[in-house]
Amino acid sequence: MRVLISSGWLGGAGGAERALYSIVQALQGEEVDVVVRHRLEGPWSVVPAGVRVSTADDRGWWGSGHRSGFKGRVLQTVVNPVRRAFHPHYDVYLQFLSGAHVVPAATADVRLLIPSGNAVEPDVAQRFDAIAMQAPDNIQLVPKGARSVLLPPPVFDLAPSGERPRVDLPDRYLLTVFNPYDPIKGVTDLARAADAAPLPFVWCHSQATTRFDIPPELLHHPRITHVTDASPAEIRYLYERCAAYVSFSLTEGFGWSTADALRYAPAVASRPIGVFSNQAAWQPGTSRITDDGEISWDELLAGGCSPDERDLDVLGRTEFRDRLAAAVEELRVQ
Repeated sequence: MRVLISSGWLGGAGGAERALYSIVQALQGEEVDVVVRHRLEGPWSVVPAGVRVSTADDRGWWGSGHRSGFKGRVLQTVVNPVRRAFHPHYDVYLQFLSGAHVVPAATADVRLLIPSGNAVEPDVAQRFDAIAMQAPDNIQLVPKGARSVLLPPPVFDLAPSGERPRVDLPDRYLLTVFNPYDPIKGVTDLARAADAAPLPFVWCHSQATTRFDIPPELLHHPRITHVTDASPAEIRYLYERCAAYVSFSLTEGFGWSTADALRYAPAVASRPIGVFSNQAAWQPGTSRITDDGEISWDELLAGGCSPDERDLDVLGRTEFRDRLAAAVEELRVQ
């Protein structure tokens, strides 16, 4: 299969960046071209051999989706047709909402848009054959009349092993991993839980690709230990040694932190959103947070298990490849 992918960032710990990294890893052995606006150095920017990475400003892609004015007419009627003659023919084009619209410069049998937790405008949806939902509840992001397919990204190991962060950690702790760039990430619920929970919190956040302010009352809270810009190995260490992972998000496109927690943490609490809108995610050691943010701490801490007891095939490489191949086959003949 030949695949063209467009995204905002390659590298970084955000949801779209994690999804891009995992999709590229899952497609190892296929012919994959990736076009990004920015590339960060680090473990999540490493791609398999044979994957070609370009930027949206490169000669072969610059201005591909521009349509307005004289420049747009030249790009669409002269430049892009020449580019299509030189670019390979792709079986499928995957575009994240953060990515440049580069497919007019190429030919693709099937065009899929990954919303990454953001609502898709009807005029944007019309450029694609379907919206590729990362979780069942993403249907609320799909405009009326647009076609959708379910395509959860595969979840790989954060790192081969864990590495202790260079901060003092509590002996027992609850873990949460999120950037408070929007109230929907649940910072208000964290503030309430930090005062009420039976254990202190370790809170991981990163400003590698997103800028935000942490409320002063949480920045200096005596029951919150902050870990900033942790490496994947350090995050794995924290998951594996926490008493439980707690997701405070009110909504998610997928929810990478909770998906990682399913792989490593003994207990996981979440609302039924993102990956947890898929019934298959409710595995041993998982606990539901109510709509108003209530958490049964006794149930959560008593219900932990070894992550090995969980069946996570739904988040595996094979499941992703099978779903992508089925979507391409179905949409190609429409």
